[in-house]
Amino acid sequence: MTGGRIWRRRLLLWVPPLVFFALNLGFFSTYRLVYADRMEAKRDDLQVRQTQLESLERQSRDLNRFVAIARGSRERMQALYRERLSTQRHRFTAVTSEVRELAARAGLQPTAMNYPTEEVEDYGLVKRYFTFSVEGSYVQLRNFVNLLELTPSFVVLEQVRLSGDEGARLTIQLSLSTLFVEEDRMPELATEERGP
Repeated sequence: MTGGRIWRRRLLLWVPPLVFFALNLGFFSTYRLVYADRMEAKRDDLQVRQTQLESLERQSRDLNRFVAIARGSRERMQALYRERLSTQRHRFTAVTSEVRELAARAGLQPTAMNYPTEEVEDYGLVKRYFTFSVEGSYVQLRNFVNLLELTPSFVVLEQVRLSGDEGARLTIQLSLSTLFVEEDRMPELATEERGP
């Protein structure tokens, strides 16, 4: 009987650890079956979101670069409109004088000039032509064209018509053009400049 008591005492000593072990085993099994799958799903979801975040950050960097390029382009366009093209009121006399001076430097003397205009509606510009006739040689014409190419002003040689003999003086009809910003577009450019 003493052996049975000892066994019962030992059993009583072992019951709490066995219960504790059984509870831990149950908790661990529940964790493995229920929570581990959820945790794995959360890890997968986190990985997907991390990948999406990296992709969005790349797109954001690209968009910021494109915005910077667009702003730079807009600023250069506004500078072109303001400084190089300007309005007829600001530049017409200077361009006319320059065309006459370049012709004189090439040895050509324009007598009368006509100034027809044409609107370039989509861009808020006016195209102004300078048409005139001169008498001169091929060498003088070539010098004039070269001077036009070298000038920093925005002047385009549109058309050249020659008449006369090769060896003699030629009658040369020239058509040049330049662009001006329409008067009512200058305030619009200033407003755009202040924008984002």
